[in-house]
Amino acid sequence: MAMLAGIRVLDLSLQLPGPFCTMMMADHGADVIKVDEPEPRVRNPFAGEEPGMGPADRYLNRGKRSLTLNLKTEQGREIFRTLAAGADVVVEGFRPGVVRRLGVDYASLSGVNPRLVYCSISGYGQTGPMRDVAGHDINYISWAGILGMCGGRDGEPAVPPVQIGDLFGGAMMALSGILMALWSRQSTGRGRWIDVSMTDGASAIWSLHAAACLAGMPPPERGNMMLTGMFPCYGTYRCADGKHVSLGALESWFWERLVDALGREDLREGQYAVGEAGARVRKELEGVFASRTRDDWVRFFEGKDVCISPVLDLPESFSSPLLRAREMVVEVDSPLGGSDLQPGRPLKFLDPEGRKAPDAGPAVPRRAPRLGEQNEEILAGIGYDAEGIARLRESGVIR
Repeated sequence: MAMLAGIRVLDLSLQLPGPFCTMMMADHGADVIKVDEPEPRVRNPFAGEEPGMGPADRYLNRGKRSLTLNLKTEQGREIFRTLAAGADVVVEGFRPGVVRRLGVDYASLSGVNPRLVYCSISGYGQTGPMRDVAGHDINYISWAGILGMCGGRDGEPAVPPVQIGDLFGGAMMALSGILMALWSRQSTGRGRWIDVSMTDGASAIWSLHAAACLAGMPPPERGNMMLTGMFPCYGTYRCADGKHVSLGALESWFWERLVDALGREDLREGQYAVGEAGARVRKELEGVFASRTRDDWVRFFEGKDVCISPVLDLPESFSSPLLRAREMVVEVDSPLGGSDLQPGRPLKFLDPEGRKAPDAGPAVPRRAPRLGEQNEEILAGIGYDAEGIARLRESGVIR
C-alpha cells in the first residue's frame, strides 16, 4: 500500500504551486481529485489544442482524477461541500477572499468536516498589506530579495530559469504544511488552515545569509557572495569547446586535490583569494580549463575526488546515466494515447537492505486524466445517478 493511500485531496489550485504539491501527493498514493472549470481558460502558451492536455498539464495532473465543476452555481458549490465532507485535504490557490465569496472557504467547510486540512497558497499571504495584490514568481522573489542578488556583480538582475517562489516558496512549503497538519490531526482530531505565502517561502531560502544580515553583518552583494563569484574555488569555467565545468572546491582538501591534479602548486594559496589576487587566480584557471574540452576534463578528474561537474543543458541532463539510474526520467501513459517522458519522483523510500520500499508507490506514476474524465465516477460516489448527472451537464454545472 502506498504511503498516502487513504488520503483524499480536493485540488482547486491553478498554475504551478498547488498542482505540483498535489502531484507529489498523488505520486505517493493520495486520491487527488482535480476540480476544474467546465470551460477552463488557457493559462499558459504551451496548453495544446485540447483543454487540460498540454505537456505541463499531463505532467502536473498525473495520477489524479478530474472533476469539472462550476463553483459559481449553487449546485456546483453543493457538490464541492459534499465532497469536502469526506475529504482530508483541500488545496486552493486563489487570491485571498475568492473562496469565501464562492462559499468553499475553510470556515464553511470545516463546519461540515472539522478534520479537514485546508491549504491556501497565495503570493503574499492571507494577511498583511499586500494580500490582495496580483503577482507572479518574478514579483515574489523580487520582494524576497532573491532577484536582486541574481546575476553578475556589474550586470542587471538575472531572472532565474526556474520558479523559486512557485516551487519552493509555494509547492514545497504547502506540502510540508499539509503533512504536518495531517500528523497533528492524529492526536487532536482537528484539521488546520495553512496560510502559504510564496513570498514568505522564498524569503526562507536566505536562511544563513538572512541570519547574518539581521545580526548586523554587511548585506550580500550581487555577484560577490561566497557562492556567486567571490572565490576562484567556486564557479564555472569555459572549456575548449565552449562548454563549461562547475568547480565546487570550497573545502581545503578539495582545492589541494585540484591543484595537485593540475600540477599547479603556484595556485595552492589562491583558494579564497579576492580582489586583484582572486582575479589572477581565476584567470590562471580559465587558461587551464580552456585547454581541453568539457568532457575531457570530466574524464580527467574521474576518481580524483574533486568537486567538478559538467554543466549540462536539459537534454544532456535527461540522458545522463545519473538521472536515468535515479529514475528521474520516466515513461508514463499519455491520456492522448501512447506515452510521455516526464520527470520522475524525487522522493525515494528504501527498505533496510536499500531496496525500494514496498509502500513507496507504483513503479511508474499513473497517467493524467482528460478534463472531466471521472465526472460520472466521482459524482456517483456521492449519490448522483445517471439522470442527475445528465441534468448537471445540461445546466453547465459539469462539462
